[in-house]
Amino acid sequence: MLFYKDKGKGKSIVLLHGFLENLKMWEHFQEKLSKNYRVITIDLPGHGKSSDLSEEIYTMEYMAEKVNEVLEFLKIDNFTIIGHSMGGYVALALVDLYKSKIDGLGLFYSTTLPDDEEKKEQRLRAAELAIKNPKDFFSLAIPNLFADSNSIKSKIYIEIATSWANETTLKGISASLKGMRLRENRTNIIKEFHKPVFILLGTYDKAIINIDLKNNLEGLDHISFYELPTGHMGSLEAPNESLEIIETWLKTKF
Repeated sequence: MLFYKDKGKGKSIVLLHGFLENLKMWEHFQEKLSKNYRVITIDLPGHGKSSDLSEEIYTMEYMAEKVNEVLEFLKIDNFTIIGHSMGGYVALALVDLYKSKIDGLGLFYSTTLPDDEEKKEQRLRAAELAIKNPKDFFSLAIPNLFADSNSIKSKIYIEIATSWANETTLKGISASLKGMRLRENRTNIIKEFHKPVFILLGTYDKAIINIDLKNNLEGLDHISFYELPTGHMGSLEAPNESLEIIETWLKTKF
Protein backbone atom coordinates (compact mmCIF):
# COMPACT_ATOMS: atom_id res chain seq x y z
CA MET A 1 0.00 0.00 0.00
CA LEU A 2 1.11 3.58 -0.62
CA PHE A 3 2.69 5.52 2.24
CA TYR A 4 0.41 8.12 3.83
CA LYS A 5 0.05 10.54 6.74
CA ASP A 6 -3.31 11.08 8.42
CA LYS A 7 -3.82 14.07 10.72
CA GLY A 8 -6.78 15.86 12.29
CA LYS A 9 -10.50 15.19 12.60
CA GLY A 10 -13.57 16.25 10.66
CA LYS A 11 -14.31 16.40 6.96
CA SER A 12 -11.70 14.42 4.98
CA ILE A 13 -9.34 16.33 2.68
CA VAL A 14 -6.90 14.31 0.54
CA LEU A 15 -3.80 16.09 -0.80
CA LEU A 16 -1.84 14.58 -3.71
CA HIS A 17 1.63 15.81 -4.65
CA GLY A 18 3.03 16.29 -8.14
CA PHE A 19 5.72 14.63 -10.25
CA LEU A 20 9.17 14.47 -8.55
CA GLU A 21 7.56 15.50 -5.25
CA ASN A 22 6.17 13.68 -2.23
CA LEU A 23 3.92 14.39 0.71
CA LYS A 24 6.57 16.71 2.17
CA MET A 25 5.31 19.40 -0.22
CA TRP A 26 2.05 19.48 1.77
CA GLU A 27 3.54 19.62 5.31
CA HIS A 28 2.70 23.31 5.85
CA PHE A 29 -0.79 22.79 4.44
CA GLN A 30 -1.50 19.63 6.45
CA GLU A 31 -0.34 21.28 9.66
CA LYS A 32 -2.70 24.24 9.21
CA LEU A 33 -5.70 22.47 7.65
CA SER A 34 -5.70 19.63 10.19
CA LYS A 35 -6.89 22.09 12.87
CA ASN A 36 -10.32 21.97 11.23
CA TYR A 37 -10.26 18.91 8.95
CA ARG A 38 -8.97 15.37 8.70
CA VAL A 39 -6.10 15.73 6.19
CA ILE A 40 -4.55 12.75 4.41
CA THR A 41 -1.37 13.14 2.36
CA ILE A 42 -0.15 10.25 0.21
CA ASP A 43 3.13 9.41 -1.55
CA LEU A 44 2.34 8.30 -5.11
CA PRO A 45 4.15 5.19 -6.50
CA GLY A 46 7.93 5.51 -6.62
CA HIS A 47 7.80 8.89 -4.87
CA GLY A 48 8.88 9.59 -1.28
CA LYS A 49 8.35 6.52 0.90
CA SER A 50 6.07 4.66 -1.52
CA SER A 51 7.76 1.74 -3.26
CA ASP A 52 7.73 1.07 -6.97
CA LEU A 53 4.86 -1.06 -8.23
CA SER A 54 4.82 -3.83 -10.82
CA GLU A 55 3.36 -1.83 -13.73
CA GLU A 56 5.78 -0.40 -16.28
CA ILE A 57 3.56 2.64 -16.82
CA TYR A 58 1.90 4.44 -13.92
CA THR A 59 -1.25 5.64 -15.64
CA MET A 60 -3.35 8.22 -13.84
CA GLU A 61 -6.09 5.60 -13.45
CA TYR A 62 -3.66 3.07 -11.93
CA MET A 63 -2.42 5.63 -9.41
CA ALA A 64 -6.02 6.63 -8.64
CA GLU A 65 -6.83 3.00 -7.82
CA LYS A 66 -3.84 2.86 -5.45
CA VAL A 67 -4.94 6.08 -3.74
CA ASN A 68 -8.44 4.63 -3.37
CA GLU A 69 -6.92 1.54 -1.68
CA VAL A 70 -5.44 3.80 1.01
CA LEU A 71 -8.75 5.59 1.54
CA GLU A 72 -10.65 2.30 1.76
CA PHE A 73 -8.10 1.07 4.32
CA LEU A 74 -8.75 4.26 6.33
CA LYS A 75 -12.52 3.70 5.94
CA ILE A 76 -12.99 7.08 4.28
CA ASP A 77 -16.15 6.97 2.17
CA ASN A 78 -16.39 10.65 1.17
CA PHE A 79 -13.65 13.18 0.67
CA THR A 80 -12.49 16.32 -1.08
CA ILE A 81 -9.43 15.78 -3.25
CA ILE A 82 -6.79 18.40 -4.08
CA GLY A 83 -3.88 17.63 -6.39
CA HIS A 84 -0.80 19.52 -7.51
CA SER A 85 0.17 19.06 -11.17
CA MET A 86 0.39 15.26 -11.70
CA GLY A 87 -1.54 14.89 -8.44
CA GLY A 88 -4.30 16.88 -10.11
CA TYR A 89 -4.33 14.43 -13.02
CA VAL A 90 -4.68 11.58 -10.53
CA ALA A 91 -7.43 13.51 -8.73
CA LEU A 92 -9.31 13.86 -12.03
CA ALA A 93 -8.98 10.12 -12.60
CA LEU A 94 -10.43 9.57 -9.11
CA VAL A 95 -13.42 11.76 -10.04
CA ASP A 96 -13.82 9.70 -13.21
CA LEU A 97 -13.61 6.34 -11.40
CA TYR A 98 -15.12 7.08 -7.97
CA LYS A 99 -17.38 10.08 -8.57
CA SER A 100 -19.89 9.25 -5.81
CA LYS A 101 -17.17 9.32 -3.12
CA ILE A 102 -15.86 12.78 -3.98
CA ASP A 103 -17.60 15.91 -2.74
CA GLY A 104 -15.10 18.48 -4.02
CA LEU A 105 -12.05 18.84 -6.28
CA GLY A 106 -9.10 21.21 -6.29
CA LEU A 107 -6.67 21.54 -9.20
CA PHE A 108 -3.61 23.13 -7.63
CA TYR A 109 -1.46 24.37 -10.54
CA SER A 110 -2.83 21.55 -12.70
CA THR A 111 -5.05 21.06 -15.76
CA THR A 112 -7.83 18.91 -17.21
CA LEU A 113 -6.20 19.01 -20.64
CA PRO A 114 -4.01 16.23 -22.11
CA ASP A 115 -0.50 16.57 -23.53
CA ASP A 116 -0.23 17.74 -27.13
CA GLU A 117 1.97 15.75 -29.52
CA GLU A 118 5.05 17.88 -28.85
CA LYS A 119 4.67 17.46 -25.10
CA LYS A 120 4.23 13.69 -25.52
CA GLU A 121 7.58 13.52 -27.33
CA GLN A 122 9.19 15.63 -24.61
CA ARG A 123 7.94 13.18 -21.98
CA LEU A 124 9.64 10.25 -23.76
CA ARG A 125 12.92 12.15 -24.12
CA ALA A 126 12.72 13.19 -20.47
CA ALA A 127 12.19 9.57 -19.39
CA GLU A 128 15.32 8.53 -21.32
CA LEU A 129 17.44 11.35 -19.86
CA ALA A 130 16.17 10.74 -16.33
CA ILE A 131 17.22 7.09 -16.39
CA LYS A 132 20.66 7.89 -17.86
CA ASN A 133 21.42 10.91 -15.72
CA PRO A 134 18.81 11.96 -13.14
CA LYS A 135 20.93 14.87 -11.84
CA ASP A 136 21.07 16.42 -15.30
CA PHE A 137 17.34 15.87 -15.69
CA PHE A 138 16.59 17.57 -12.36
CA SER A 139 18.85 20.54 -13.15
CA LEU A 140 17.06 21.05 -16.48
CA ALA A 141 13.49 20.41 -15.35
CA ILE A 142 13.19 21.91 -11.87
CA PRO A 143 14.32 25.56 -12.40
CA ASN A 144 11.71 25.94 -15.16
CA LEU A 145 8.96 25.34 -12.61
CA PHE A 146 9.58 28.69 -10.92
CA ALA A 147 8.54 32.20 -11.97
CA ASP A 148 12.06 33.58 -11.59
CA SER A 149 14.65 30.83 -11.27
CA ASN A 150 17.49 33.34 -10.81
CA SER A 151 16.25 35.05 -7.66
CA ILE A 152 17.88 34.19 -4.33
CA LYS A 153 14.55 32.87 -2.98
CA SER A 154 14.03 30.68 -6.03
CA LYS A 155 17.49 29.15 -5.66
CA ILE A 156 16.45 28.04 -2.15
CA TYR A 157 13.16 26.69 -3.53
CA ILE A 158 15.04 24.83 -6.29
CA GLU A 159 17.22 23.17 -3.64
CA ILE A 160 14.11 22.07 -1.72
CA ALA A 161 12.38 20.77 -4.86
CA THR A 162 15.56 18.93 -5.89
CA SER A 163 15.74 17.26 -2.47
CA TRP A 164 12.18 15.98 -3.04
CA ALA A 165 13.11 14.79 -6.53
CA ASN A 166 16.06 12.84 -5.10
CA GLU A 167 13.54 10.79 -3.11
CA THR A 168 11.92 9.56 -6.35
CA THR A 169 13.03 6.22 -7.84
CA LEU A 170 14.25 5.98 -11.44
CA LYS A 171 11.30 3.76 -12.24
CA GLY A 172 8.96 6.18 -10.50
CA ILE A 173 10.26 8.97 -12.74
CA SER A 174 10.04 6.99 -15.98
CA ALA A 175 6.72 5.24 -15.28
CA SER A 176 5.07 8.50 -14.19
CA LEU A 177 6.28 10.42 -17.25
CA LYS A 178 4.92 7.69 -19.51
CA GLY A 179 1.64 7.71 -17.58
CA MET A 180 1.22 11.49 -17.84
CA ARG A 181 1.87 11.21 -21.57
CA LEU A 182 -1.13 8.88 -21.94
CA ARG A 183 -3.59 10.82 -19.80
CA GLU A 184 -7.02 11.63 -21.17
CA ASN A 185 -8.73 14.95 -21.71
CA ARG A 186 -10.93 15.19 -18.62
CA THR A 187 -12.48 18.58 -19.33
CA ASN A 188 -15.94 17.06 -19.76
CA ILE A 189 -15.57 15.09 -16.52
CA ILE A 190 -15.11 18.31 -14.58
CA LYS A 191 -17.90 20.08 -16.50
CA GLU A 192 -20.34 17.33 -15.53
CA PHE A 193 -19.11 16.96 -11.94
CA HIS A 194 -21.54 19.61 -10.55
CA LYS A 195 -19.84 19.68 -7.16
CA PRO A 196 -17.50 22.43 -5.90
CA VAL A 197 -14.26 22.73 -7.89
CA PHE A 198 -11.41 25.21 -7.61
CA ILE A 199 -8.63 25.77 -10.10
CA LEU A 200 -5.59 27.68 -8.83
CA LEU A 201 -3.30 28.99 -11.57
CA GLY A 202 0.13 30.60 -11.54
CA THR A 203 0.45 33.65 -13.79
CA TYR A 204 3.98 32.63 -14.79
CA ASP A 205 3.43 28.86 -14.84
CA LYS A 206 5.29 27.43 -17.87
CA ALA A 207 3.93 23.90 -17.29
CA ILE A 208 0.23 24.76 -17.66
CA ILE A 209 -1.41 26.65 -20.56
CA ASN A 210 -3.73 28.80 -18.46
CA ILE A 211 -5.62 30.43 -21.33
CA ASP A 212 -6.70 27.08 -22.82
CA LEU A 213 -7.94 25.89 -19.44
CA LYS A 214 -9.88 29.12 -18.82
CA ASN A 215 -11.42 29.08 -22.29
CA ASN A 216 -12.71 25.56 -21.68
CA LEU A 217 -14.06 25.99 -18.15
CA GLU A 218 -14.72 29.64 -17.25
CA GLY A 219 -18.32 30.61 -16.63
CA LEU A 220 -19.42 27.35 -14.99
CA ASP A 221 -21.13 28.00 -11.65
CA HIS A 222 -19.50 25.12 -9.75
CA ILE A 223 -15.93 26.06 -10.75
CA SER A 224 -13.98 28.81 -8.95
CA PHE A 225 -10.83 30.17 -10.63
CA TYR A 226 -8.00 31.75 -8.64
CA GLU A 227 -4.64 33.07 -9.81
CA LEU A 228 -1.41 34.01 -8.03
CA PRO A 229 1.76 35.65 -9.47
CA THR A 230 3.79 32.43 -9.26
CA GLY A 231 5.23 29.75 -11.49
CA HIS A 232 4.20 26.09 -11.19
CA MET A 233 5.35 25.74 -7.57
CA GLY A 234 2.94 27.91 -5.63
CA SER A 235 3.32 25.68 -2.57
CA LEU A 236 6.86 27.05 -2.26
CA GLU A 237 6.58 30.43 -4.01
CA ALA A 238 3.38 31.55 -2.25
CA PRO A 239 2.55 28.98 0.45
CA ASN A 240 0.45 31.23 2.68
CA GLU A 241 -1.51 32.76 -0.20
CA SER A 242 -2.12 29.31 -1.73
CA LEU A 243 -3.24 27.95 1.64
CA GLU A 244 -5.57 30.91 2.19
CA ILE A 245 -7.29 30.19 -1.15
CA ILE A 246 -7.84 26.55 -0.15
CA GLU A 247 -9.12 27.52 3.32
CA THR A 248 -11.50 30.16 1.92
CA TRP A 249 -12.83 27.78 -0.72
CA LEU A 250 -13.42 25.03 1.86
CA LYS A 251 -15.21 27.41 4.25
CA THR A 252 -17.49 28.89 1.59
CA LYS A 253 -18.33 25.66 -0.26
CA PHE A 254 -18.79 23.13 2.58
